[in-house]
Amino acid sequence: MESNYVLEAVNITKRFPGVLANDAVCLNVHYGEVLGLIGENGAGKSTLLKILNGIYPAGTYEGTLLLEGREIRPTSPLDAIEQGIGYVPQEINVLKNFSVAENIYMSNLRLENLQTKKTGSKTPFVDFRKMYAACEQLLRINQIDLDPKADVRKLSVGQQQMLMIARALATEPRVLILDEPTTSLSSSDVERLFQVVRSLKERGTSVIFVTHKMEEILELTDRVTILRDGKNISTFRKEEYDAMRIIADMIGRQISDLYPTRESRIGEEVLRVEDLTVEHPYIANRDLIHQVSFSVHAGEVLGLGGLVGAGRSEVCLALYGMMPVKSGKIFINQQQVHIHSSADAVRHGISMVSEDRKRYGLNFSWDIQKNIIISNLEAVSRGCFVMGKRIRERAEPYFRDLSIKAPSLGTRVATLSGGNQQKVVIARALNAEPKVIILDEPTKGIDVGSKNEIYQLINQLAATGVAIIIVSSDLPELMAMSDRMVIMAEGRVAGELDKSEAQEIRIMELATKTFRNAQRQPAV
Repeated sequence: MESNYVLEAVNITKRFPGVLANDAVCLNVHYGEVLGLIGENGAGKSTLLKILNGIYPAGTYEGTLLLEGREIRPTSPLDAIEQGIGYVPQEINVLKNFSVAENIYMSNLRLENLQTKKTGSKTPFVDFRKMYAACEQLLRINQIDLDPKADVRKLSVGQQQMLMIARALATEPRVLILDEPTTSLSSSDVERLFQVVRSLKERGTSVIFVTHKMEEILELTDRVTILRDGKNISTFRKEEYDAMRIIADMIGRQISDLYPTRESRIGEEVLRVEDLTVEHPYIANRDLIHQVSFSVHAGEVLGLGGLVGAGRSEVCLALYGMMPVKSGKIFINQQQVHIHSSADAVRHGISMVSEDRKRYGLNFSWDIQKNIIISNLEAVSRGCFVMGKRIRERAEPYFRDLSIKAPSLGTRVATLSGGNQQKVVIARALNAEPKVIILDEPTKGIDVGSKNEIYQLINQLAATGVAIIIVSSDLPELMAMSDRMVIMAEGRVAGELDKSEAQEIRIMELATKTFRNAQRQPAV
């Protein structure tokens, strides 16, 4: 049966208890096309991808999947791969104790061209020379700049992302799904990724590209399909693209200004950091961050800028007691404090929203209300007993004000979309009633509508006098939201800019600064 599409999803319906995640969703991909898939967190994108990838096997959903006009019923991710569907998840998932080539072929070592046999034995062994040669050819064909023998532990985040793509391409997929592939990448890494995608398109491989970033949709994709509330809303061809129309279809309303303005009312100094230095945890006689100094005032939003690996997140972790401080001083309201743990940080009025919500931000086996109130148990306790009624009363305003999309406060956090999980992390930080709140990549992996809500929340917090530190790899976001910016490079402060001085070219000049007269800081 011939078809104009390499892959079709027809009337896909997927139900969870109390939730209709996909409601008769249709998706189709042309041969050699880059199809954008976009929608708010909770729109049903991840559910649809898991159906295509076999994580939700045939029989657990309604509808039909067609590959090159033939019905397929993937029962597992391995089955989907064998059918011709490759998948690269958003989270970095590599085997760090192995080489690049071993990572790429680990699940497929039975390939004849990778096998040799021990003389006089039926036991197959991997011929590493053949494996490295196959890997080198794969990387060359797909224009991926990696060394097959490289230790994965030494790769940057961008290189690890490319490794995951190479691993998917080793199975020779007809369709490659890239789920938020640029979330943790620098601008140079994003450009390299785009080159790889364009190369795949030229060779006839179809790509489903999932992103929340409008500029990526406009630049890279040939068509875009928009989901909202588990339903198809619209599909546009490249010549029909209109950014504001796409955003309106995504969120169901118009956003006149993505970055809401505010009147800055900056008060007294709340936090001051002097010569903060943290040792590298793996390399002797090296500093991860070196003599970093800055301050932030009540009602001020201080942006920490710099390239990936500049040490921004490590500064935040040190302030929050999650990395040991080698030397330096921290002052809260002019009083020196000593922070050795997150409990110390919270006690002194510092809360943090980590970049890695899965590792540091949430307990996925708990419900929403427990995750929110855990940062301030005193507020819901009487003596040594936690009061159930107070838990709900305490969590309810955050649930409502942050517009967390879930059936109830009792919903388990693991079932939420990424954007709503991020809102729960922010709610937990706010529940501690901080003087200083650190927001490390607060809009990472979040849709446009949710970003706008978080920006408004930042403005509201600043208006109440909270001192805010925001780390973001999204330069327009950092410039729009910050009153002042501290730019880091090689684990040091490269310069400080007032909002009126913050121009992209000046920021990048500071972010690429080299400290030649000091020990060179290794990439983080």
